[in-house]
Amino acid sequence: MRILITGAAGFVGRHLIRELAEHGHQPVALDMRFPFPAESAWRQVTADIMDPSAISRILAEHQVEAVAHLAAISFVPDGNADPAHLYAINIQGTLNLLETVRRHRAGCRLLFVSTAHVYGNPETTGPLNETAPLCPVTPYAISKACADHIAQSYAREYRLPILVARPNNHTGPGQDTRFSIPAFAHQVRTAAGAIPHPPLRVGNLDSTRDFCDVRDVVGAYRLLIEQGQPGQAYNIASGRPIAMRDILGHFCTLAGIPPAFETDPARFRPTDRSPLLDTRRIREQTGWAPRIPLEQTLQDVWNSP
Repeated sequence: MRILITGAAGFVGRHLIRELAEHGHQPVALDMRFPFPAESAWRQVTADIMDPSAISRILAEHQVEAVAHLAAISFVPDGNADPAHLYAINIQGTLNLLETVRRHRAGCRLLFVSTAHVYGNPETTGPLNETAPLCPVTPYAISKACADHIAQSYAREYRLPILVARPNNHTGPGQDTRFSIPAFAHQVRTAAGAIPHPPLRVGNLDSTRDFCDVRDVVGAYRLLIEQGQPGQAYNIASGRPIAMRDILGHFCTLAGIPPAFETDPARFRPTDRSPLLDTRRIREQTGWAPRIPLEQTLQDVWNSP
């Protein structure tokens, strides 16, 4: 399939390009700018999802058969600092794409990438399935929940082949050091090079999160594009929550330094945790399952430049 990837220059987009190309698809990578050149296995187009006419032209020119919509502001502090811009990109940008597909490419399959954080901080301790209510808390999660509802409404009202992915946290080689796991790796590496080793400045290390390897996540996206049922949402998670303290300790072990921590109030989030997700739907319908253990993911992050 010729598959348009919005936000293709981002962390997940780069991995999805590779995943699709390796499985015989023809990726069309779309972003506002690219820090890397195109390769023979995929095409590169420059456009802004806030420009519907440009999106319409690209859909037609490349005879796009499916879309993976990744483009979004995903770094939570950026959204908190400028919520108006966050809502414009994450909500209006998604609406622009959905409406353009509806008007000009109605048979095109579209995967909207939402987030597990649309579920908020539920009271239940059991795994949440896709019918759980969306109760977002942060501006980022609110923006994604709005777009999630809009995408599902387009699937219902216009009978468009739209699917929604709700991934939990994911990481891997190439992720920006503003995000927690690569930030930990960078801080530990820096501390290891100093004598004496300075304490690591950290937030809430008692919080637990569920992390998937990004390479497993893009594998799930590919399977949903190929096999997912239109109109449905799909949880994506490892099902193995881990304390942030253990992740940081793992990097300290790799660096050969003692785990000495110092709480930084600017990084502390008392309710920072991932919801526990039920992933039976994607497993049963596509056969997907995470393959890469977290220990391997952390090693790959540690080894990445």
